[in-house]
Amino acid sequence: MISSNFEEDKMKDWIPFIIICIGMVVLLISLLRKPRISIWQRITLITGWIYMFVICRICFAPAPFSFSPTHEIHYFIVHGMIVNLIPFQAMDTAFWLNVLMTVPAGVYYALIFKPNHLSTKIWLGIGTGLTIETTQFIINWFVELGRWVETDDVITNACGVWIGMLLVYLLSRYGFRSMIKLFSLHN
Repeated sequence: MISSNFEEDKMKDWIPFIIICIGMVVLLISLLRKPRISIWQRITLITGWIYMFVICRICFAPAPFSFSPTHEIHYFIVHGMIVNLIPFQAMDTAFWLNVLMTVPAGVYYALIFKPNHLSTKIWLGIGTGLTIETTQFIINWFVELGRWVETDDVITNACGVWIGMLLVYLLSRYGFRSMIKLFSLHN
């Protein structure tokens, strides 16, 4: 009987992720129904959706893995969640993986939305990190994901997005303009 209750409690931890996935399927269907989309643009949308799914699995499902810091980090507990508001306490593997994780988001932002203003690019980076961390905080509030909510993650996610957008810009400026145009949803 105890095992059954434990399994039910663990199953409820997956409910937010399942709800997010249903929303993502609806989003993908609506995007693919747009008229006059080339096969290359469909590839951009489908691979972008797959990327978003993987990020949601990494960030919003119960944590199957953990990168434990190798030294002391000062944090506080909010409703059973670990919250770290002091940046740059641990520039370890997880720090750099968070940058790497959002580089594709910057590439997809550039291909799908083509942000032209610097302020838009800045807010896309910051907004990505804030969205991930705020969503983790909210989900952690209702179910125990085992996630840390950190200022570092907002910073590293923003840097990854900016690197991705810069990468598309540099590729389009230095010999790959036609390829970028092929996969872009804007002309």
